[in-house]
Amino acid sequence: MDFILQLFAVGAIITMLTGAFKRGTDAILRTIGSALVMAGLAFTDAGWVVHAGMAILMFSSVEFLYRPYYKVRHEVQSSFSCLAAVTVAGLAAGAFPWVVFPVGAMIGLWYISGGPARNRRKHARSVQRTAMKEAAAQASVAQASAVDLNRLFNDRRIPDPCRQNLHNLLRRADALHAELRSHQASDRLVFEVEQVHEDYAPTAVRAYLALPPSVANTEPIQDGKTGAVLLDEQLTILHGALDDIASEARTHGAEGMLASYRFLQDKFGTKDDGLTI
Repeated sequence: MDFILQLFAVGAIITMLTGAFKRGTDAILRTIGSALVMAGLAFTDAGWVVHAGMAILMFSSVEFLYRPYYKVRHEVQSSFSCLAAVTVAGLAAGAFPWVVFPVGAMIGLWYISGGPARNRRKHARSVQRTAMKEAAAQASVAQASAVDLNRLFNDRRIPDPCRQNLHNLLRRADALHAELRSHQASDRLVFEVEQVHEDYAPTAVRAYLALPPSVANTEPIQDGKTGAVLLDEQLTILHGALDDIASEARTHGAEGMLASYRFLQDKFGTKDDGLTI
Protein backbone atom coordinates (compact mmCIF):
# COMPACT_ATOMS: atom_id res chain seq x y z
CA MET A 1 0.00 0.00 0.00
CA ASP A 2 2.84 2.34 0.89
CA PHE A 3 4.44 1.66 -2.52
CA ILE A 4 1.20 2.60 -4.29
CA LEU A 5 0.98 5.86 -2.34
CA GLN A 6 4.55 6.70 -3.31
CA LEU A 7 3.67 6.06 -6.96
CA PHE A 8 0.68 8.39 -6.63
CA ALA A 9 2.97 11.04 -5.15
CA VAL A 10 5.49 10.75 -7.97
CA GLY A 11 2.69 10.81 -10.56
CA ALA A 12 1.21 13.93 -8.98
CA ILE A 13 4.60 15.67 -9.12
CA ILE A 14 5.10 14.77 -12.78
CA THR A 15 1.58 15.87 -13.67
CA MET A 16 2.00 19.17 -11.85
CA LEU A 17 5.30 19.84 -13.59
CA THR A 18 3.57 19.38 -16.99
CA GLY A 19 0.89 21.95 -16.18
CA ALA A 20 2.03 24.37 -13.48
CA PHE A 21 4.20 26.52 -15.78
CA LYS A 22 1.96 26.46 -18.86
CA ARG A 23 -1.05 28.48 -19.94
CA GLY A 24 -4.46 27.24 -20.96
CA THR A 25 -7.41 25.36 -19.54
CA ASP A 26 -5.80 21.95 -19.88
CA ALA A 27 -2.70 23.05 -17.95
CA ILE A 28 -4.83 24.62 -15.22
CA LEU A 29 -6.88 21.43 -14.84
CA ARG A 30 -3.73 19.32 -14.58
CA THR A 31 -2.35 21.65 -11.92
CA ILE A 32 -5.56 21.62 -9.90
CA GLY A 33 -5.92 17.84 -10.16
CA SER A 34 -2.35 17.15 -9.03
CA ALA A 35 -2.69 19.68 -6.19
CA LEU A 36 -5.81 17.90 -4.92
CA VAL A 37 -4.01 14.56 -5.03
CA MET A 38 -1.11 16.04 -3.07
CA ALA A 39 -3.49 17.55 -0.52
CA GLY A 40 -5.04 14.12 -0.03
CA LEU A 41 -1.64 12.40 0.25
CA ALA A 42 -0.57 14.86 2.94
CA PHE A 43 -2.28 12.64 5.54
CA THR A 44 -0.56 9.43 4.39
CA ASP A 45 2.95 8.01 4.42
CA ALA A 46 3.54 9.90 1.17
CA GLY A 47 2.94 13.23 2.91
CA TRP A 48 6.37 14.43 1.82
CA VAL A 49 4.81 15.20 -1.55
CA VAL A 50 3.27 18.43 -0.18
CA HIS A 51 6.76 19.92 0.10
CA ALA A 52 7.43 19.14 -3.55
CA GLY A 53 4.04 20.61 -4.44
CA MET A 54 4.72 23.77 -2.44
CA ALA A 55 8.07 24.20 -4.19
CA ILE A 56 6.64 23.73 -7.68
CA LEU A 57 3.64 25.97 -7.05
CA MET A 58 5.82 28.61 -5.42
CA PHE A 59 7.94 28.97 -8.55
CA SER A 60 4.99 28.80 -10.93
CA SER A 61 2.97 31.36 -8.93
CA VAL A 62 5.85 33.82 -8.84
CA GLU A 63 6.64 33.18 -12.51
CA PHE A 64 3.08 33.99 -13.54
CA LEU A 65 2.96 36.93 -11.14
CA TYR A 66 5.72 38.69 -13.08
CA ARG A 67 3.92 38.25 -16.40
CA PRO A 68 1.28 40.71 -17.66
CA TYR A 69 -1.67 39.97 -15.39
CA TYR A 70 -4.32 40.55 -18.06
CA LYS A 71 -2.81 37.68 -20.05
CA VAL A 72 -2.36 35.13 -17.22
CA ARG A 73 -5.13 36.09 -14.81
CA HIS A 74 -6.59 32.58 -14.64
CA GLU A 75 -3.17 30.96 -14.30
CA VAL A 76 -2.20 33.28 -11.41
CA GLN A 77 -5.45 32.57 -9.59
CA SER A 78 -5.10 28.82 -10.15
CA SER A 79 -1.45 28.68 -9.02
CA PHE A 80 -2.01 30.64 -5.82
CA SER A 81 -5.21 28.74 -5.01
CA CYS A 82 -3.47 25.39 -5.47
CA LEU A 83 -0.51 26.60 -3.42
CA ALA A 84 -2.85 27.62 -0.61
CA ALA A 85 -4.65 24.26 -0.72
CA VAL A 86 -1.45 22.22 -0.62
CA THR A 87 0.03 24.41 2.12
CA VAL A 88 -3.09 24.21 4.31
CA ALA A 89 -3.30 20.44 3.83
CA GLY A 90 0.36 20.08 4.76
CA LEU A 91 -0.10 22.29 7.81
CA ALA A 92 -3.09 20.23 8.92
CA ALA A 93 -0.98 17.09 8.57
CA GLY A 94 1.86 18.59 10.60
CA ALA A 95 4.15 19.85 7.81
CA PHE A 96 5.86 23.20 8.32
CA PRO A 97 4.47 25.82 5.88
CA TRP A 98 7.91 27.11 4.90
CA VAL A 99 6.65 28.30 1.51
CA VAL A 100 4.80 31.23 3.09
CA PHE A 101 8.04 33.14 3.70
CA PRO A 102 9.65 33.05 0.22
CA VAL A 103 6.31 33.61 -1.51
CA GLY A 104 5.53 36.53 0.77
CA ALA A 105 8.95 38.01 0.08
CA MET A 106 8.53 37.64 -3.68
CA ILE A 107 5.08 39.22 -3.61
CA GLY A 108 6.43 42.11 -1.55
CA LEU A 109 9.31 42.59 -3.97
CA TRP A 110 6.89 42.52 -6.91
CA TYR A 111 4.73 45.17 -5.26
CA ILE A 112 7.65 47.39 -4.23
CA SER A 113 9.20 47.17 -7.70
CA GLY A 114 6.03 48.59 -9.22
CA GLY A 115 4.29 45.40 -10.29
CA PRO A 116 0.72 46.78 -10.20
CA ALA A 117 1.65 49.94 -12.10
CA ARG A 118 3.68 47.91 -14.58
CA ASN A 119 0.68 45.68 -15.23
CA ARG A 120 -1.54 48.69 -15.83
CA ARG A 121 0.95 50.16 -18.31
CA LYS A 122 1.27 46.88 -20.18
CA HIS A 123 -2.50 46.50 -20.31
CA ALA A 124 -2.91 50.07 -21.57
CA ARG A 125 -0.30 49.47 -24.29
CA SER A 126 -2.04 46.23 -25.27
CA VAL A 127 -5.40 47.99 -25.53
CA GLN A 128 -3.80 50.75 -27.58
CA ARG A 129 -2.15 48.27 -29.96
CA THR A 130 -5.43 46.41 -30.38
CA ALA A 131 -7.28 49.65 -31.08
CA MET A 132 -4.64 50.67 -33.63
CA LYS A 133 -4.89 47.30 -35.38
CA GLU A 134 -8.68 47.54 -35.50
CA ALA A 135 -8.51 51.09 -36.80
CA ALA A 136 -6.02 50.02 -39.48
CA ALA A 137 -8.26 47.11 -40.45
CA GLN A 138 -11.30 49.38 -40.66
CA ALA A 139 -9.34 51.91 -42.70
CA SER A 140 -8.25 49.14 -45.06
CA VAL A 141 -11.84 47.94 -45.45
CA ALA A 142 -13.06 51.50 -45.96
CA GLN A 143 -10.37 52.12 -48.58
CA ALA A 144 -11.25 48.91 -50.40
CA SER A 145 -14.93 49.85 -50.23
CA ALA A 146 -14.20 53.32 -51.57
CA VAL A 147 -12.20 51.87 -54.46
CA ASP A 148 -15.01 49.42 -55.23
CA LEU A 149 -17.65 52.16 -55.08
CA ASN A 150 -15.58 54.37 -57.38
CA ARG A 151 -15.23 51.52 -59.87
CA LEU A 152 -18.95 50.79 -59.78
CA PHE A 153 -19.91 54.45 -60.06
CA ASN A 154 -17.73 54.96 -63.12
CA ASP A 155 -18.91 51.84 -64.92
CA ARG A 156 -20.23 52.99 -68.30
CA ARG A 157 -23.01 50.41 -68.28
CA ILE A 158 -24.90 52.34 -65.57
CA PRO A 159 -27.53 54.62 -67.16
CA ASP A 160 -26.97 58.32 -66.49
CA PRO A 161 -30.20 58.77 -64.43
CA CYS A 162 -29.21 55.86 -62.20
CA ARG A 163 -25.68 57.22 -61.90
CA GLN A 164 -27.02 60.58 -60.77
CA ASN A 165 -29.39 58.89 -58.33
CA LEU A 166 -26.51 56.84 -56.93
CA HIS A 167 -24.33 59.94 -56.67
CA ASN A 168 -27.02 61.76 -54.68
CA LEU A 169 -27.58 58.74 -52.46
CA LEU A 170 -23.92 58.35 -51.57
CA ARG A 171 -23.54 62.06 -50.85
CA ARG A 172 -26.60 61.98 -48.59
CA ALA A 173 -25.31 58.91 -46.78
CA ASP A 174 -21.92 60.57 -46.19
CA ALA A 175 -23.52 63.75 -44.88
CA LEU A 176 -25.96 61.89 -42.63
CA HIS A 177 -23.19 59.66 -41.29
CA ALA A 178 -21.11 62.72 -40.33
CA GLU A 179 -24.14 64.38 -38.75
CA LEU A 180 -25.01 61.30 -36.66
CA ARG A 181 -21.42 61.00 -35.49
CA SER A 182 -21.21 64.66 -34.49
CA HIS A 183 -24.47 64.42 -32.52
CA GLN A 184 -23.48 61.11 -30.89
CA ALA A 185 -26.47 59.25 -32.29
CA SER A 186 -27.02 55.59 -31.48
CA ASP A 187 -24.60 53.06 -32.94
CA ARG A 188 -27.53 51.29 -34.59
CA LEU A 189 -28.46 54.32 -36.70
CA VAL A 190 -24.83 54.94 -37.65
CA PHE A 191 -24.48 51.30 -38.67
CA GLU A 192 -27.63 51.44 -40.80
CA VAL A 193 -26.27 54.43 -42.72
CA GLU A 194 -22.98 52.60 -43.22
CA GLN A 195 -24.89 49.60 -44.54
CA VAL A 196 -26.71 51.77 -47.08
CA HIS A 197 -23.43 53.30 -48.27
CA GLU A 198 -21.16 50.24 -48.19
CA ASP A 199 -23.50 47.31 -48.73
CA TYR A 200 -27.03 47.93 -49.98
CA ALA A 201 -26.25 50.46 -52.72
CA PRO A 202 -23.18 48.61 -54.09
CA THR A 203 -25.09 45.32 -54.00
CA ALA A 204 -27.93 46.80 -56.04
CA VAL A 205 -25.46 48.17 -58.61
CA ARG A 206 -23.57 44.88 -58.83
CA ALA A 207 -26.83 43.00 -59.42
CA TYR A 208 -27.61 45.35 -62.31
CA LEU A 209 -24.13 45.03 -63.79
CA ALA A 210 -24.43 41.23 -63.61
CA LEU A 211 -27.27 41.37 -66.14
CA PRO A 212 -26.36 40.67 -69.77
CA PRO A 213 -25.70 44.06 -71.42
CA SER A 214 -28.09 43.24 -74.25
CA VAL A 215 -31.09 42.92 -71.91
CA ALA A 216 -30.24 45.24 -68.99
CA ASN A 217 -32.08 48.22 -70.47
CA THR A 218 -34.46 46.59 -72.94
CA GLU A 219 -36.13 43.41 -71.73
CA PRO A 220 -38.59 43.55 -68.80
CA ILE A 221 -37.54 41.57 -65.75
CA GLN A 222 -40.49 42.06 -63.41
CA ASP A 223 -43.87 43.77 -63.85
CA GLY A 224 -42.76 45.17 -67.18
CA LYS A 225 -39.74 46.90 -65.62
CA THR A 226 -36.26 46.68 -67.06
CA GLY A 227 -33.12 46.25 -65.01
CA ALA A 228 -32.38 49.97 -65.21
CA VAL A 229 -35.82 50.84 -63.84
CA LEU A 230 -35.47 48.32 -61.01
CA LEU A 231 -32.05 49.71 -60.14
CA ASP A 232 -33.39 53.25 -60.03
CA GLU A 233 -36.27 52.13 -57.80
CA GLN A 234 -33.89 50.35 -55.42
CA LEU A 235 -31.80 53.50 -55.09
CA THR A 236 -34.97 55.50 -54.45
CA ILE A 237 -35.95 53.03 -51.72
CA LEU A 238 -32.55 53.59 -50.11
CA HIS A 239 -33.18 57.35 -50.22
CA GLY A 240 -36.33 56.64 -48.23
CA ALA A 241 -34.33 54.56 -45.76
CA LEU A 242 -32.03 57.53 -45.18
CA ASP A 243 -35.09 59.73 -44.65
CA ASP A 244 -36.35 57.31 -41.99
CA ILE A 245 -32.98 57.19 -40.24
CA ALA A 246 -32.71 60.98 -40.18
CA SER A 247 -36.27 61.28 -38.86
CA GLU A 248 -35.61 58.74 -36.11
CA ALA A 249 -32.41 60.53 -35.12
CA ARG A 250 -34.29 63.85 -34.83
CA THR A 251 -37.02 62.17 -32.77
CA HIS A 252 -34.49 60.71 -30.36
CA GLY A 253 -32.78 64.09 -30.05
CA ALA A 254 -36.10 65.78 -29.30
CA GLU A 255 -36.96 63.13 -26.72
CA GLY A 256 -33.63 63.73 -25.00
CA MET A 257 -34.26 67.47 -24.90
CA LEU A 258 -37.79 66.93 -23.58
CA ALA A 259 -36.59 64.56 -20.88
CA SER A 260 -33.99 67.12 -19.76
CA TYR A 261 -36.61 69.89 -19.78
CA ARG A 262 -39.05 67.87 -17.70
CA PHE A 263 -36.38 66.90 -15.19
CA LEU A 264 -35.36 70.52 -14.65
CA GLN A 265 -38.98 71.62 -14.47
CA ASP A 266 -39.79 68.98 -11.87
CA LYS A 267 -36.72 69.83 -9.83
CA PHE A 268 -36.48 73.61 -10.09
CA GLY A 269 -39.45 75.11 -11.89
CA THR A 270 -43.14 74.97 -12.58
CA LYS A 271 -44.26 71.82 -14.35
CA ASP A 272 -45.61 72.42 -17.86
CA ASP A 273 -47.46 69.46 -19.31
CA GLY A 274 -48.09 71.28 -22.55
CA LEU A 275 -44.69 70.60 -24.08
CA THR A 276 -44.91 67.90 -26.73
CA ILE A 277 -42.93 66.61 -29.64
